[in-house]
Amino acid sequence: MVEGKKSSHSSPLGQAGFTLLELMISLGIVAIIFVVIYGTFSNVHQGTQQMEADAERYRMTRMSLYYIANDLSMFFVSQDPEGNNAKKTMVFNGKNSERLQGNETFPNDAIEFSTVSHRRIGDVPASEQLVMRYALENRYLIQETRFSNGSILVNELAGPIEGLSFRYLPKNSAEWVETWETLGANPKAPTVVEIEFILKVEGHPPRRFKTWVDLPMGL
Repeated sequence: MVEGKKSSHSSPLGQAGFTLLELMISLGIVAIIFVVIYGTFSNVHQGTQQMEADAERYRMTRMSLYYIANDLSMFFVSQDPEGNNAKKTMVFNGKNSERLQGNETFPNDAIEFSTVSHRRIGDVPASEQLVMRYALENRYLIQETRFSNGSILVNELAGPIEGLSFRYLPKNSAEWVETWETLGANPKAPTVVEIEFILKVEGHPPRRFKTWVDLPMGL
């Protein structure tokens, strides 16, 4: 007897394929891997952007410290030709205040003073005495320059900044004061001004930038 041949339904070599279920599982795995990789790169990108933004804030804050210190170092007192102290013209005022942000309180001081720091607008001589004012407005540092012809130039220098603080050291004193006002016939200026910026980055304690400026013409 001749035995019957066993039939075979196996696919020819090289033509084996995936079933629909296997294909769906493979696509699911690829999708999961893609999501993980995308999430990782997205987090790295966002972190890099935040670091760059923070670095720029720090850089502009340091530059702002330089601007204020430079203007203060050129603090100037006009005097009449006869040298009469009673007729000296001086502007130097320091305002002390605070600002509430959430549950935290930050200094929100302002300062204005006469200076011969170089500025020029229109036909105003660059060497004229100016009045400078620095303050925070909506957490941004504002530089206001008042010229002798009545013109006012306003610049936004840096921000966001949580706090701005000024302190003043009177002549022959070791005690800092929080405010300063030029009053009377013989007004006086401090001998040293302390400037401090406070910046806050989410997840970190506030960062402080501080410097001191000597005023050679402090009376």
